[in-house]
Amino acid sequence: MEATDPKPDSKIVVQHNALINARFGILPLQMRLFLALLSRIKFDDTSFKEHFIPASEIVFDRHGGSAYQQIQEMCDDITSLKLYIELLEEGTRKRQRRPKFDYIPLMAKAGYDGERGGVVAAFNPIIMPYLLQLQESGNFTMAELAELRKLKSPNSVRFYWLLKEYADFGNRTLSLQQLRYMLDIAEHEYPRFSNFKARILDPAQNELAGTDIPFTYELKRANQKVKDIKFLFGQRIPDDTQALCVNPVDTGLISSESINKTENTQHSENIEYSTLISTLRSVGVSQRSISRIVDQLNAQEYAIGYVDFVLSRIGKQHQLGKVKKPAGAIYKALVEKYLLAEYKLELAKPVVKPQKKLLASTSQLSAEVAFPMREIREMYDNPGPFLKRQLGGQSFEQYLQITYLEQGFEVELRTGENWVVKR
Repeated sequence: MEATDPKPDSKIVVQHNALINARFGILPLQMRLFLALLSRIKFDDTSFKEHFIPASEIVFDRHGGSAYQQIQEMCDDITSLKLYIELLEEGTRKRQRRPKFDYIPLMAKAGYDGERGGVVAAFNPIIMPYLLQLQESGNFTMAELAELRKLKSPNSVRFYWLLKEYADFGNRTLSLQQLRYMLDIAEHEYPRFSNFKARILDPAQNELAGTDIPFTYELKRANQKVKDIKFLFGQRIPDDTQALCVNPVDTGLISSESINKTENTQHSENIEYSTLISTLRSVGVSQRSISRIVDQLNAQEYAIGYVDFVLSRIGKQHQLGKVKKPAGAIYKALVEKYLLAEYKLELAKPVVKPQKKLLASTSQLSAEVAFPMREIREMYDNPGPFLKRQLGGQSFEQYLQITYLEQGFEVELRTGENWVVKR
């Protein structure tokens, strides 16, 4: 059944990280259709619908028959577009221990409807795990549609998602080979880095300068050739949210004496409203739910330290497999306040010896990235086609150093096993 409801630019759109890092080339009109369909996905959708997309959302400068011809050609081309993408575990949205890749068509249909002046299109049902019900996996990235619509070039849109995925870290390093691979740029295209920089890299930097994730970059060379590009970026915080801070002392729920008793609440004093929103979004809490939580904070129903306590508690339960949908569990614990009494008891405990922080930020959910060393070794020993090319003659130690340790990861011993961790 075809759906026609329009979606505002304020909408948050979501993609699985495997889709963000997939290999595909896409043209401007195709990208506009992709974003138009993406914007029409609802949070609770469990299947794709057919949508009517007005021509005005696809072709901005229309000139009669020329616009029709452009849209018709776009429809023909995009139905043949395939993604070379990492496959997920069957029946889930989780990535496999040993990555496997395959080609998947992006669209189920796309056709021009001349009577209504637009395109009727639908995504391929096979890619549902990469676009629907992503809160179950935690392996996704969100973006504001209004920011994406500022970008004209498909490559700029791809750069935006690639950097947005690492927004919490403020930097991301990609090899030149990786970028060519993901953007589907052949080796004979822009063979000199100066050409790649002028045609791909610098235009993307110029366009993203007007978004919430502007970037600069550093070039890393080997044998006088550019090998890696380190992107440095930070999300702009709107002026109207920078001034909004929720202080646990101001709520009246916790005395200043109690504040000094735990590291958990000391950390909470410095958390800004904008950080709270980013944290809750990153674990899949919907915008409507976030608004309800903020209303409760402003009404002084609980301190922001309680939000940290809930994130830590639900995060641990999620790691143990006791909670399947952390976003819903977090919202329920906050709105119903059923952990509030336990939180206050925790604050009241005397500090006898140094303790671990109750606040783990969102390390159990999203801020911490951790991989067992054995899984990294398995990937090295059984590389996919791209990783195999990337490895060249690297030893496992060289691969670990370049891919993980130089990107800010550290090796930690956890329960008798080495893990590679980045916070």
